[in-house]
Amino acid sequence: MMEKRYDPTAVLPYGDSFDFWETEQSYDREFHVCAARGNDETGNGTEEAPFRTINRAAAIATAGTRVLIHTGEYRECVRAGCGGESPERMVSYEAAGDGEVVIKATEVATGFSRSTDFNLRFRSHDDNEEKEESVIWKHELDGDMFHGYNPFALINALHDKSWLHYSRTEKESNLAPFFLRRGAVYVDGKPLKQVELYSHMAREAGTYWVEEDGLKVHFRMPDNGSPEGHLIEVSCREQCFTTTKPFQNYIKVKGLTLTQAANGAPDPQMGSLSCNRGHHWIIEDNIVKYSNTVGMDVGSVSWAFKHIPDQKIGYHVIRRNQIYDSGVGGILGLGTSYTLVEDNLIARTGWQRMEYGWESGVLKFHNCVNSLFRRNIFREAYGCDGLWFDCSSANDRVTQNLFLNMLCPHGMILMECNRIGEVLIDNNILWNAKLYYDYNAPVKSNGTINIDSSEWNEPFAMHVPVGDAIYGLGTDDLHIVNNLICNTDGYGYAQDIVRGRMSGGRGGTSRDSLVVNNVFYDNRSGAIRLPNHDNSFEGNFYSKMPQGFLVLSYPAPSAQLDLKAWQKYENMDTNGGYAAFKVTIDDEALTMNLHTDKKRCTWDDRETVGYSSMKKVAPDAKVTTDYWGNVIEGDRMPGPFEISEDDISFSIDPRKV
Repeated sequence: MMEKRYDPTAVLPYGDSFDFWETEQSYDREFHVCAARGNDETGNGTEEAPFRTINRAAAIATAGTRVLIHTGEYRECVRAGCGGESPERMVSYEAAGDGEVVIKATEVATGFSRSTDFNLRFRSHDDNEEKEESVIWKHELDGDMFHGYNPFALINALHDKSWLHYSRTEKESNLAPFFLRRGAVYVDGKPLKQVELYSHMAREAGTYWVEEDGLKVHFRMPDNGSPEGHLIEVSCREQCFTTTKPFQNYIKVKGLTLTQAANGAPDPQMGSLSCNRGHHWIIEDNIVKYSNTVGMDVGSVSWAFKHIPDQKIGYHVIRRNQIYDSGVGGILGLGTSYTLVEDNLIARTGWQRMEYGWESGVLKFHNCVNSLFRRNIFREAYGCDGLWFDCSSANDRVTQNLFLNMLCPHGMILMECNRIGEVLIDNNILWNAKLYYDYNAPVKSNGTINIDSSEWNEPFAMHVPVGDAIYGLGTDDLHIVNNLICNTDGYGYAQDIVRGRMSGGRGGTSRDSLVVNNVFYDNRSGAIRLPNHDNSFEGNFYSKMPQGFLVLSYPAPSAQLDLKAWQKYENMDTNGGYAAFKVTIDDEALTMNLHTDKKRCTWDDRETVGYSSMKKVAPDAKVTTDYWGNVIEGDRMPGPFEISEDDISFSIDPRKV
């Protein structure tokens, strides 16, 4: 058995430690797979006579089997036929360690001709000279390679489109991403950009267009040249790794690279790597990239499935993975609970710009309880939220994570309608939440939103400027402790009320937040915006703030307070204060520089102090560690660091790799 020791970063809000169910596995059978020298007909799966495809081993692997995959390129969707029996007797698919194992959902395309049948001037206002310089190529797809699933003949939003608010979506953004084709064209490993009309290829090199029958693609090379001498690949599979049937449990996937999946827009949630409704998976050390929509799905996949009483959902370990360039979501989990997500990097999520499908997030879990999210890096989100807990989440902890550079419809952390218990957010860095604003929507005079149950799926956050670090929508009992919340176009922490939204008739009140010992820096709309007085703040420090940076929206008119008024009239942050310092982050090196800038606040007569000179505050009883997991005894500094120097640079990569 693996040694289980006390870990203070794993203590959940209700006081118990996260349930680490992992143990050492025992394997009594081993299969080898090698693309270069294997043979599915004559091989027996030994190292000397390996199989050629992973699916050959997957068809016969049973509990206690380890499939070792040797370096090479595997163009197949792996479908595990059987799961394990227990934490000790799993089925493992893992890289053998002799080089990269790449599973691709594409095939190599050959045979190209100049595209001359369509008019580049159709429905376009660009000048004619540029159009005549565009070099367009045509490729006729081989229908036999699709095996029943042709992504070039399927639109992205094929199933549940009830989430699309057509009138508002059409006005504020564009419906096109939902109705583009799922198939993609890759040049030398990187995707071209799909356009709606043939003539749009004249506007931009590196684009492609699909004919109506889904069997012919037209494309323009990134350099406007010829495909000769380049690797051209086309999509033909929905996923890279899943199971032959749902509810296969106790499966490990380790050290694989999964790429170019042609999956569709959720719902359903179909990841390039899919647990297919199974529980107790270990997913570690993988690279998942260029998913058309979803990198991983780890939950119950779709609302449409019948509820199965006592069916376990979740219980996964998702560790040390790298997920890049997912079109809609990095990791999605419908109903996923009892799950550990640690030491992952998820970057460049949301490029499809399907935020109005309401399933777009770097990581989005529904009904998540008893789960731990620590030491992850969530960065570069485009039109999707960062960490999104949607409905009935409780006893979850979000700690030691780095949130970096996000254009979010709601927030880097979005807590939506969680009202059954506490969620703890501590010792995180949230940096650079950018403004996301609907310039056509009416701005409400009090700057708040009050959503009726009949219109809960309105794009609510579009009514006000956003770009918030932490945003709560009808969420009660948030516990926000020792975070560094920096450089936001919106607020550091904001909440809005939802009157209805869920069955049972009780909306979220946005009450009973406990916000303790955080450092708010350069929140350009303000540090706090709340709809009511029924929340608690203590020991927070504020730096580089606008005037009136503490906002209470009700009763109208809203009150915009400074720290002195906050303390006097609301009895909040009686041990809080102002700080004067400058913080910068190197995005590539993942380092932070803190520079003390001792100045007097222009709107307050109290002397401010540098970061290292902030007075120590009483610790929160539930948080005993800092950003790096060190135990802090006694009074501590606000924010996630214990720093004694005025000018210091240090790494902020939280992962244990």
